[in-house]
Amino acid sequence: MTRQTASEDLSPTELAEFREIFDLVDRDGGGTVTKEELGELMDTLGIEATPEEVDLMIDEIDQDNNGEIDFEEFVAVMSRKVNASYTADQVKSAFKVFEGNSPPGHIKIESVMKALTTYGSEQLTEEQAHDLVSQLEPDHNGVVNYVEYINMMMND
Repeated sequence: MTRQTASEDLSPTELAEFREIFDLVDRDGGGTVTKEELGELMDTLGIEATPEEVDLMIDEIDQDNNGEIDFEEFVAVMSRKVNASYTADQVKSAFKVFEGNSPPGHIKIESVMKALTTYGSEQLTEEQAHDLVSQLEPDHNGVVNYVEYINMMMND
């Protein structure tokens, strides 16, 4: 009997989303995430991680003990972490706090930037927040339909 892999439990859409994230982190396109690439990701996300902490993260994820994270290992951890995190409704409630005078279900890009750089235990720099926000697609008024975005990202 063969062992089932984590990717077999996911929809094609979820797998494509994980592949997109993996490819962003795998900056050199080598097919694995190295310690250096994981460290760069932590920096981009504004998470302070020592080289030792990055080593521990790699060790936790790296099932074949080659010192790097391949796509299957990445999917196994991401599916576990994503499924254990928050419901779509919880994420929508968090965004709703920053709606301001935007139409219901929408948020201004400036509000997202302010939230990312001002609140939470790990505030981002302006540059880090801009990197994240640049992936959103605001309408001509500079607002994003966060309900649609969350539904798409969480496959709700």
